[in-house]
Amino acid sequence: MKDTSTLPLFPLSVFVPEPPKLRVYQSASIQALRNHVRRGKLRVLLVAPTGSGKTVIIAAIIRTSSVPVLFLAHRMELIDQAVDELRKVGITNVGVIRGDDDRVNPDALVQVASIQTLSRRDKPPAGIVIIDEAHRAMSDSYLNLLRNHYQEAILLGFSATPIRIDGRLLGQLFEAMEVVTTYEQLIKEGHIVAPWCFGAPEIDLSQIKISGGDFDEDQLGDLMRRPDLIGNIVDHWFNYANRYRTPEGGIRIGPYRRTIAFAVGIQHSLEIQSRFRAAGARIEHVDGTTPEKQRRAIFAALGNGDLDIVTNVGVALEGIDIPSVKCIVHARPTQSLVLWRQSAGRELRPWHPGCPKGCATHPSVEPLLLDHAGNIGRLGFPHEDLYWSLTEKPQRIGNKKAPTRVCDGCYAYLPAHKRICPYCGKEAPPPPPQDLPQEKEDQLKQYVNSPEEMRLMYYNMIVQVARQKGYKPGFAAARYKTRYGTWPPWEWGEATKASFASDPEWQANYTLNMQRKEKINQQKMAKELAKIEDPGTEEDDIPY
Repeated sequence: MKDTSTLPLFPLSVFVPEPPKLRVYQSASIQALRNHVRRGKLRVLLVAPTGSGKTVIIAAIIRTSSVPVLFLAHRMELIDQAVDELRKVGITNVGVIRGDDDRVNPDALVQVASIQTLSRRDKPPAGIVIIDEAHRAMSDSYLNLLRNHYQEAILLGFSATPIRIDGRLLGQLFEAMEVVTTYEQLIKEGHIVAPWCFGAPEIDLSQIKISGGDFDEDQLGDLMRRPDLIGNIVDHWFNYANRYRTPEGGIRIGPYRRTIAFAVGIQHSLEIQSRFRAAGARIEHVDGTTPEKQRRAIFAALGNGDLDIVTNVGVALEGIDIPSVKCIVHARPTQSLVLWRQSAGRELRPWHPGCPKGCATHPSVEPLLLDHAGNIGRLGFPHEDLYWSLTEKPQRIGNKKAPTRVCDGCYAYLPAHKRICPYCGKEAPPPPPQDLPQEKEDQLKQYVNSPEEMRLMYYNMIVQVARQKGYKPGFAAARYKTRYGTWPPWEWGEATKASFASDPEWQANYTLNMQRKEKINQQKMAKELAKIEDPGTEEDDIPY
């Protein structure tokens, strides 16, 4: 009798639609998962940036699985997305475990479940457990479920932001991490579109206390509901949401972009809705108490253009995929990298009006990010690549992108070396001149006799080395700490950063240095890959 223990659950012959062709990095990430399983690492986290096709990867894994699969998520939108993506590749025998959802099917070998509902229900068998938005997997509900019922299963986590604001590291649950692709590559290949970013005058948050790792919502809501701040949000949207950059570098006026606004709390969101309506915008509000049917209808209306804006509180985060949304109004200051990136990322997917497949004559609409919360300055750009780790906090990858400044006239984010804003024409003041010390005898003696002056002289010397060699500004501080055991004064580092930001030659040297390092790393990687020996496990031995 033929052994069927490693055959796919779904033979290819039963599929009517052709499965979507995987992108190169999608196929590579699935192969990387297989390699980890071969080596005995059964709990793997995949970092899948917005627009990388996470649900396509998940569907491809499930499609070739030889064991029952459980897909876990915490939001209605994520569950609907998973069921829809599985349907596209012909997997329709799927059970849904969520509230009173009528798609229940206990006999199906693929179960898509809400973690909240499954915690109270009988647990289906599973050889593979997939957790969407896996940065939430360290919560007690997930940990109890996995420990008590699925200890022997292969655990696959997916997240664009593998970090928790409470400081718990995902390495406590996952054994290995794979980065599916980078934002830089997604932008280059046209899978997402970099946003056009504007900020607003800085808001003083010094009196807002921190609660649970983020700004206290009650205090923050009181501050952000100030009439002048809400008025600025409305004015800013009407002034900029209909502006489009032309290939020639000019500005044209067009229809207002479909928009999602993020508010601090319900009252804040309702006041935003009221002010926009009074100004003539078609806007609706949603929050966690909005009935599901109404919520679906509101987002559908936004997607097809019957609404201009949807303002929300904590709803339009994970699982909201409306490509025609091309403006984010962010009025929710946060210290959470997850909240910031998940919300601002809702507009990055390409949208080609008049041509759903996209073509040269119908280019994608450029997304617009109106940051009224200072989050870009606090947390960086939402499409900036970071170095992710299971055991450390995320870090910026060098300084690949040129330093930026905010125009004092229109608050557009510009390259630091651009002195004249191309959008409003305002010229930035020149950087203050740096006076060289006079070469006097008493000063020379002072350098020799004062340890502080000697340290400053050494630091300035290393700054010049960094400038000539194309190193980043932090190089001097790191060398200083190696020499003296402590970091240099904060003012020195800030002055070095400012010098780098206003020095095109240093920036050019840095870019060349990074390119050289990238070439060397690629050569090393190619040599390492050539040395890797196949462990000899047959492809069919891997259960997905």
